[in-house]
Amino acid sequence: MEVFQSFLPIILMIVVGYFIYKYYKNKKSSFVSIEDEAAKALWEKARWGLYIIIPFILIFDIINNDMTGAKQNFIPTIINFFLTRYLIKLLSKKGVTINYPKLAAVGLSISIFLIQVLLGLFVGEAIQDFS
Repeated sequence: MEVFQSFLPIILMIVVGYFIYKYYKNKKSSFVSIEDEAAKALWEKARWGLYIIIPFILIFDIINNDMTGAKQNFIPTIINFFLTRYLIKLLSKKGVTINYPKLAAVGLSISIFLIQVLLGLFVGEAIQDFS
């Protein structure tokens, strides 16, 4: 864990730099239709809520894995990010009106995280029962 803690600031800087790069790259994108433009505007607002909550979920995963003695596993957090992103984009393309997109992204991400925790709990108990 000490080795990971020494690299954590570098990893966080790389992640933040990547998102800044993606933001400016997407800002220079080509022409899109009106429907896609509305969906894109909604996603631009919602992604900030997702960018805010994902580090907290990652830190909670690190603390939880450290307390249980399990290996550090970032795959659930990455899956959470991409699944939330997919669902928000799907909702916006279907024309669902979301008044508070940042809050919707945070709520959806937390809901997915809770589902992941419950699945992990049930799978872990099932594995212990078979052992």
